[in-house]
Amino acid sequence: MTIERAGALALILGTVAMLGVMALHPSGVPHDADAGRVILLGIVVHGVAIAVAPVLTFGMFALSRSIGFANPAASLAFFFYLFGAITVMLAATMSGLVAPRLIQSLTAATGADKDLLHGLLRLEWYLNQSFATLHVAFFSGALVLYALAWPEKGVLAAAIQIAGFLVGLGVFGWLVSGTLTLNVHGMGAVVVAQGAWFVLAGIGLWRRRA
Repeated sequence: MTIERAGALALILGTVAMLGVMALHPSGVPHDADAGRVILLGIVVHGVAIAVAPVLTFGMFALSRSIGFANPAASLAFFFYLFGAITVMLAATMSGLVAPRLIQSLTAATGADKDLLHGLLRLEWYLNQSFATLHVAFFSGALVLYALAWPEKGVLAAAIQIAGFLVGLGVFGWLVSGTLTLNVHGMGAVVVAQGAWFVLAGIGLWRRRA
């Protein structure tokens, strides 16, 4: 198998996995009898998201390599994507590894300890939102740059370029407008939009020659 086809599979399968993560992602802080199950589900889905990040990054590396690292837009796009992948891993770490421990400690805490844990949970949420914001911004820039760098002509190439510009600029515009809330629903919409481009890019990469 060529690296182009391996990268294409990584993009498509990684995108499917991320869509599954967002579909199963719990919302809010659990307080009821099902708290243990919800916490476990949160750990699992964020663990999957962390594991998928290097898989998708490999797909983007294969794409940039196939276009040619001598292409400035393709090289810059890969680094935008790479930094976006790092920040989404940090966001998932906050929600999937840090928050569950704080929530579990909160159930047994009293008095000043409980207030401290509530404050730490708020800090965790701010960090998660900051990393998620950077992730969305970096990925948006990467999509626009890949659209600029795409070398082929034809219907599929045009779809990849148009979708890259629309999704990249559209999501970034939504972000800077202040109306994009990066909760489960807002982030889910971003993942669906960006995922559609990743699948298109994966198809285009599959069809490229080694």
